[in-house]
Amino acid sequence: MRHAILGAGGVGLALGAALARGGHDVTLVMRESSRARYRGVIDVHSALRGDHRVAARGVDRLDEPVDVLWVTVKAPALRAALDRVGPRPAPHSVVPLLNGLDHPRLLRDRFGPRQLVGAIRIEAERTAPGKVTWNSLFAEVSLAAAGGPAEADSTTDPAGDGRHPDTGPADGPAAPLAPLQDARPDPRLTALAEDLTDAGIGCVQERDPASVLWHKLVLLLPLALATTAADGPLGVVRRRPALLSLLRDTAREACAVAAAEGVAVDERTLLHTLDTLPGRTDTSLHRDVAAGIRPTELAALTEPVLRRARDRHTPVPAIAELTRLVTERELRAQLPAQHGATYRKGETS
Repeated sequence: MRHAILGAGGVGLALGAALARGGHDVTLVMRESSRARYRGVIDVHSALRGDHRVAARGVDRLDEPVDVLWVTVKAPALRAALDRVGPRPAPHSVVPLLNGLDHPRLLRDRFGPRQLVGAIRIEAERTAPGKVTWNSLFAEVSLAAAGGPAEADSTTDPAGDGRHPDTGPADGPAAPLAPLQDARPDPRLTALAEDLTDAGIGCVQERDPASVLWHKLVLLLPLALATTAADGPLGVVRRRPALLSLLRDTAREACAVAAAEGVAVDERTLLHTLDTLPGRTDTSLHRDVAAGIRPTELAALTEPVLRRARDRHTPVPAIAELTRLVTERELRAQLPAQHGATYRKGETS
């Protein structure tokens, strides 16, 4: 299949390099400033795959047909990034890999049933345009469909451009993500899983799209908040008992909010994962705050959870306290470090 990747940060470059190395056609959709410095080759430093280089075309606007559009920018950059995708021809499938819970609404407004729901578990950091350090020893994508396979007919897509005016305003209340009712597997998910397997990336197909988002968020939220509050990786958090307690309580509270939303998460397994992750584990939120990059993902990670907790009358004092500490650290952070100046509006991954 033909793959386009919107956002050539850490996640986008790692994913693009893996797909291209697996023999698939890959186009990186980049900001103009990054495109000017990109030489047509992704340079990967990876303990998992070894250091390697792979060719992939770069453009600053997508106006050609593709089978899959992967959206790998961060939430604060999403609206601006979508302006770099032409209205037609619309991609057959759109797979967002953003963190948080609210972005599917905006993408449904733009792409309708073409949009799938995805999450990626990977630790990768862009070091320069076209250069990425793949820190994790794993890479796995979870996918789900919120409805039947996309059908661009006169009813669902009257203009043939991927826009669906009947979905309502993108800034309105987010409609819940409904599980796929059809028992048959969505052929788009099957095709994507095959390409990811070719690329050496694990893929899990889920039936419930909300579960895909929540199962990543309950792990990422405590890690992102605690590492940022500690201004260091997970090992630093573990040496500070008060922060370690907040991390564990945040994980428990996130599980409680997910459960109130109808998504079951195994709290014991989550806490075991947090206890056994390597001490070097770090998060992009911490790196962005430390580098002075603004805006960060803080609001995208915390506001949907805090809002749902209020709506469901679920107490979340640890999440609120860590959010306060990170907000204060953001305000105290110095101007961007030298390498941070190459990033804008959340496009570090």
